[in-house]
Amino acid sequence: MKIKEIIQFIEFNTFYSEYAPLTPYGLQNKNKYHVFTDTKLLSSIHISIGKIVTFINEKPIIYVKIENHFKKISLLNSLERKLFDSADIFLVKKLLVNYKNIVNLLNDIIKEDLQINFSSNELLSFLSLDGANNESFYLNASYSKDLEGNRKKLAEINQNLVEIKNERFSEILKEHNLDFRFRDFIVVEESQTINLNSNLVYKEVYDKNSLLIKPILPKGYFELHEKKEVLLTEEQLFEQDVLEKISSKILAEKETLKEYLQKLEMLDTLFAKARLAISYKMNPPVLGNIKEAIEVKNGYYLPLANKCAKLGEIYTPLNTEFKNKTCVITGSNMGGKTMLLKTIGFMQVLTQMGFWVPAEKFKTSVFEKIHYIGEDLSEKVEGLSSFGFEIHNLTEAIKDFDKNTLLLIDEFAKTTNSIEAKAIIAAMLKSFSQKVTLSSFVSTHFMELPEFENVSFYKMKGLDYSEYEKYYNKEKQYSLRERIRLINTFMRYEIIKTDNNDSTYDAIKIADILGLNEEIITYTKEYLRGNYD
Repeated sequence: MKIKEIIQFIEFNTFYSEYAPLTPYGLQNKNKYHVFTDTKLLSSIHISIGKIVTFINEKPIIYVKIENHFKKISLLNSLERKLFDSADIFLVKKLLVNYKNIVNLLNDIIKEDLQINFSSNELLSFLSLDGANNESFYLNASYSKDLEGNRKKLAEINQNLVEIKNERFSEILKEHNLDFRFRDFIVVEESQTINLNSNLVYKEVYDKNSLLIKPILPKGYFELHEKKEVLLTEEQLFEQDVLEKISSKILAEKETLKEYLQKLEMLDTLFAKARLAISYKMNPPVLGNIKEAIEVKNGYYLPLANKCAKLGEIYTPLNTEFKNKTCVITGSNMGGKTMLLKTIGFMQVLTQMGFWVPAEKFKTSVFEKIHYIGEDLSEKVEGLSSFGFEIHNLTEAIKDFDKNTLLLIDEFAKTTNSIEAKAIIAAMLKSFSQKVTLSSFVSTHFMELPEFENVSFYKMKGLDYSEYEKYYNKEKQYSLRERIRLINTFMRYEIIKTDNNDSTYDAIKIADILGLNEEIITYTKEYLRGNYD
């Protein structure tokens, strides 16, 4: 399905930006915009979210701890290698520590449902030989006798080097009162350096009046340094042996680690979806079969509902049980036809992306294909008109009608002549109504379309003109913004079943409110009454 066009049409990203997995694996999953078409899998995802919602509500403190462990997960470097360095091993240990803690904090219901367990205690213990039970990792000498012996020798040499330096510094301090304990050199006036012992310090010119004085360390100091360099080279070889040993342990559990990453991704995304379900008081969608029509009870199109809440405006949720799978939606411009299509598309995309829905009930089926045809949201095709582009998209959509398909069509053919446009729409409805695998919603401003079996007609309730007239003062000079607000205030965004001969004309009322002069309004009404000459 062309998910990009659907997402643009329903303004999905205004909601999706609130979907916030906490691990890099959950975020990678989010960026895929994956739409599921397996009904059984979707049902299991929706059920799992329910179990996590219950867990969060019952154990909020434990949930916060789990959240903190999610946040500590880092992206592993590739496991497809033969040798891991200390940084790689640190990331593996970090994964094991946090994943184990998450598993231990989850209840048995979730662990059984998602088949989650931790079986890498031996590997984790091996990565904790340094005695650190936290996330940190250090290539400890405990991993190798050779490394342990080498580091003991290095420690002895380092201690001897320190002692030799301190002894020499003490001699210099005693003889010349120069303190090198916390510095590498001292700058003094040349006149003060005449009697300096050349066996203890040497001098360099610093500027025309001063000399730079450095301590001279005994020969034994440098001999020890040479031994240290040899030991450091040996240490690198011993560390390499240890890294190979640890790497072999990790590689032995490579598939288990990959499974942990998959489980983490799944847990992270499910918890993020559960958080949204709680925040918006969502419910699991009801998945029926392809022969059943869509049903919505108190369905909220969140991009608009949230906007209305911020502006303090009334939002009307969608309530309808469509009788057929081919539905025609009529009503005035600004009356909510497009929002109805967006609401259905929004609910469906949420459902098939594994979310709960902001509705008391949303009954639907799982569609293999979802198509939107309407305002061109993509790049224009050179030489193709808006109507031509609609025909192109419809032609592409028809290729999928052998699969279970949802088709949303918004104001089809509004840019071509009305006679042909109406004829094409009538033909579309006749064709669509004969397709068992197709659920189609067609919004249109064309009235008195022919009736077909299995086609239902609905209209948006539209402008409540009687209530509007109680408030509207014709003498008042309303600004355009005020007039639009008036229309929105008294527009009833409800869908009602209607016959195909409904002749309610909201467009004239809206034109009047927006200031169209009285002469044209009068002539329009005369024309509709058949009195125009």
